[in-house]
Amino acid sequence: MALTFFKTPKNKKFNYKPVYYDKKKDEREKRQKSAIEDEPDNYEDALRARMQARWKRNAGAKEKRTSNTRLIIIILALALVLYLFFLR
Repeated sequence: MALTFFKTPKNKKFNYKPVYYDKKKDEREKRQKSAIEDEPDNYEDALRARMQARWKRNAGAKEKRTSNTRLIIIILALALVLYLFFLR
């Protein structure tokens, strides 16, 4: 048995449960719920809502692609200017 003058404190324990938000999962569940609850009379409204959701998803991909292309062109132009500047 060892003699100790100071007692070291124990580690504190927390009951933390991280929360994860999945936007795609929420949208999918919302579509499934609306498909179950919809009646045949609301077919046009349901179709319109699905089309709008697809357009929103596809719009972000197109903007990202154009942004990446623009960035590559700017980097290549800067590299060319720097190459010509230091070459002469």
